[in-house]
Amino acid sequence: MRNGYQWPGEPADGDTEAKEKLSKNLFIDNVGNWFGARLSLTPLKYVAEGQKRNGVDEDTINVGNTNWLQFFVGGSILKDVSIFIEEELETDAAKTNWFYMNFTNLAGSYANFQVGRLSPVNFTPFSDRLRAWQKSDVMNLKSSGGGGENSQDIRSPRPGIQYYGYQGPFVWFAGVDNGKDSTDTDKDKSYWGGGRLEIPDSVKSAFVGSSIGFHYYKGTDTSGGLGTTATSLQRANDFRRYTASADIRYKTDFELQFAYQYGEDDNYTLAASPVYADFDGYTATGGYRLSDWYYVLQYDRVRSSRIANIDVDKISPSIWYFLRDNWKVGVATRFDVGDSLVRKHEVALEIETMF
Repeated sequence: MRNGYQWPGEPADGDTEAKEKLSKNLFIDNVGNWFGARLSLTPLKYVAEGQKRNGVDEDTINVGNTNWLQFFVGGSILKDVSIFIEEELETDAAKTNWFYMNFTNLAGSYANFQVGRLSPVNFTPFSDRLRAWQKSDVMNLKSSGGGGENSQDIRSPRPGIQYYGYQGPFVWFAGVDNGKDSTDTDKDKSYWGGGRLEIPDSVKSAFVGSSIGFHYYKGTDTSGGLGTTATSLQRANDFRRYTASADIRYKTDFELQFAYQYGEDDNYTLAASPVYADFDGYTATGGYRLSDWYYVLQYDRVRSSRIANIDVDKISPSIWYFLRDNWKVGVATRFDVGDSLVRKHEVALEIETMF
């Protein structure tokens, strides 16, 4: 992907190779080479103390849930210009996840750009996209506890521009974004940067594809003060996220992923008198494939000594069977092992496929 869906070298196969020539200066690819779909179904799900009825926590059982259907396109438009778009349909909603254009090899592999709705952690060892089962809790923790008009985590798509380069085992990147929406709520932009060290395919090792990396993100969340009828001054929360991650792969059977994040919010509650808050947390995931079976174990821990509701302590084991490499069914569980009085344990039958 970082080479714009082209094989390295010249001539670039993303230009005219295998495309239909409509005129001297127009070559169109077959739409079947671009288009794909993913879907997720939950035929059966049990949640302990999943809802409150008449003031009492009770268990829930749900059947036949259609989680989402994703349509995506990805490919080269012409030499060193490519696109990736993902649209997601849910039962009662539709949204654009990723929508960005790549401009590659502007100065060889040293200068490449992405423009559009993109992820700041796309080139890190732990992007938290297309997870085997459960998304990372700490990677999805939003600024201001999600209570601001520009609250954001570090992994979700947002309008921005990202530069990246790579050479040998090194990948480096930096970017700027508006925040969560195309219209920024403050005068400041959000910034990020990072790097990754990986074992490339050219190295003969059982750990090919393994990597370690670091990521820094700085942004501003806001509340109030917008519009001609605003009745209060805008309040701001400057926040910072420091993330270290690793992806250890052994042959084609075993993978261990880890992400640790430390975060600071200068005004977590967006109050008139700033309330400083910090937190830290991590996600550790191990996966092992044996023939057509895939075993996954994930642990999430997030904590804060200043904000009581930032407290996650969950373990998520699951087992999957691959009928085909693009179709899997599994039993996925999530157990709340923290000190909370209400523990929402989950057990679900899941089906996911891509075509």
